[in-house]
Amino acid sequence: MVRILFIPIILLMLFASEITAQSLSGDNFSEAKASKKAVVTFTYVETPGFAYKDASGKLTGVCVDIMNDFMAYVAKNHGIQMNARYVGNGSSFSAMFDGVKNGSKGVFGLGNVTVTEARKSQIKFSPAFITNFAILVTHSSVPTLSSMEEISTVFKGFTGYTAKGTLNEKRVNQIKSKFYPELKISYINSSPAVLDKILSDPKSFSYLDLAFYLNAVKERKPLKRHQVGDDGSEDFAFIMPLSSDWQPIMEEFFAANDGYKNSTEYKKILVNHLGLSAVKLLDSAR
Repeated sequence: MVRILFIPIILLMLFASEITAQSLSGDNFSEAKASKKAVVTFTYVETPGFAYKDASGKLTGVCVDIMNDFMAYVAKNHGIQMNARYVGNGSSFSAMFDGVKNGSKGVFGLGNVTVTEARKSQIKFSPAFITNFAILVTHSSVPTLSSMEEISTVFKGFTGYTAKGTLNEKRVNQIKSKFYPELKISYINSSPAVLDKILSDPKSFSYLDLAFYLNAVKERKPLKRHQVGDDGSEDFAFIMPLSSDWQPIMEEFFAANDGYKNSTEYKKILVNHLGLSAVKLLDSAR
């Protein structure tokens, strides 16, 4: 009897997990206008400086502080009291992204989410809250790459590590297709796990968002930046389901008072969580 029940129970657990991953929801702005209150859902991926836990275990970061400012703006200018519930453990970009994509109405995704045209068919974006660029990295013992055309020689026998579903995955695959056809690519669950692989495997490389690179440098990790591989600039933004009607309100918030990103509050948030030197590097990506 136990053997008969075992498979259905496992299937039920998997089904419940699938439902949980697809059932994030929150109140839309149109609903909140009448009741003057909204319960919204925030899901996130842990990203140094942007969404991380402090020494007490409290979630903080640039994304968290900006969303707190957004909720205060909505309360002041629309008379709506927003209450946010955080869901997930922040360990997976794909889980966060899919949670928003499959969610309903008042759901927001926080983290290092790049704005792309392809993603606009799956989710809605807020205005960009910061500009980022990707860094090609290896263990510090690896010779410095002087041109991308040399990568198959200098990085001979290396493994390219990357997290599934990220723009950095596309970057590693582009290296394989353009410069290094025999490259072995290994998929890892998250950007922190990718960094761990780079630090422990001297014959490996990857792309990291600038925030992860800066955090590793701050912690004196044996990591090397190969500047010839730096990949342009890109915008990070908050994300919402296609069924959300909060996008115009976020646009209003970012545009108010000569622009949120020009405000003293915004600049203090960046310096507080990223540091002054990091802010200067991020500014150079614009």
